[in-house]
Amino acid sequence: MKKVTVWFNRGLSQTVHLIEGIRQSLADGEEMRIICTHVNAEAAVAQVADSFAIEPTGNAAAYVEWALEFAAREKVDVLIPHSYTIALSAAQDRFAALGCKVLAAGDAATISLLKSKSELYDVVREAGGLGIEIPPYTLAADIEQVMAALRTYRERFQTLCFKPVKGLGGHGFRIVSDLGDQYPHAHNGDFKPLTMPDAESYLFAEGSPLPEMMVMPYLNGPEYSVDCLAEDGVLLKAVTRVKFPGGLEELLDDCPDLVEQSKALTELLGLSGLYNVQFLEGDDGTRFLLEINARMAGGIHWGIFTGVLLPYWAIRLATGSATAADIPEPKSGIRFNRKTRKIVSQA
Repeated sequence: MKKVTVWFNRGLSQTVHLIEGIRQSLADGEEMRIICTHVNAEAAVAQVADSFAIEPTGNAAAYVEWALEFAAREKVDVLIPHSYTIALSAAQDRFAALGCKVLAAGDAATISLLKSKSELYDVVREAGGLGIEIPPYTLAADIEQVMAALRTYRERFQTLCFKPVKGLGGHGFRIVSDLGDQYPHAHNGDFKPLTMPDAESYLFAEGSPLPEMMVMPYLNGPEYSVDCLAEDGVLLKAVTRVKFPGGLEELLDDCPDLVEQSKALTELLGLSGLYNVQFLEGDDGTRFLLEINARMAGGIHWGIFTGVLLPYWAIRLATGSATAADIPEPKSGIRFNRKTRKIVSQA
């Protein structure tokens, strides 16, 4: 069996755990060389990678040229990008000519679309909805519009939130509630909720111009994170993680309705590789589409508990050492603690 070279460019700190999981998943006789690059020489991945290099800083075009040279020199078989995803996706053919497969969720236009939650919602609506619930929201271009939208929603909903239309992770996301410090701590936030006056002060402190913002009711139910592996618009396997408000535990569960919705989104957008579909549950139990991340999620490594680590199988598919039929069905009903990194219970 050929020794495969896999490259992870600058990504999340959890990549360390993912690399550990990939090595645990290797079949007998299977060898894999893992390269990591980062702008920080002291990045955690430097300690676990088989090879580590410093990435250049600069614009996307220059990065792609450097990445092509790096992939050729290191004889990279598979590149799993977290940074510069749009630029690297646009250069997929150039990497392919070197024998390197870029595991991108789609072409550059598709990845750009997914960075805008409102544009994604528009595409889903234009496709007839696909049986997917879209949360109510208002787009705001400046502070005055954000505050006007908050006042309007406040007449119908007790707890609200706002966030940039285009943003990474939870950056810029804040909850707005009259309860202020008394509001229960959000499951994905490090910040206490803002009162209405605090919200206006916060926005002014952020400076001008304000990025386009999305204002909406805050959905305070569980968050469902569907980690996906697909090929050319066909969803091959999915692992669903349920994140509970205020807790350290997550549940690897069987959510066939959300997998079907993710399958429909995959087909609609022609998605491939590794990506993540997020849903949030409202007070009445309705599950709303939140966003699609055109990259693997930071928590994808927890899939090791299900017996199916999707990045490992993505590498196998990309190198032709496995087919979709070889991927086992993930186990479900597994509850684990993110802090202790141990299984708490399983069905």
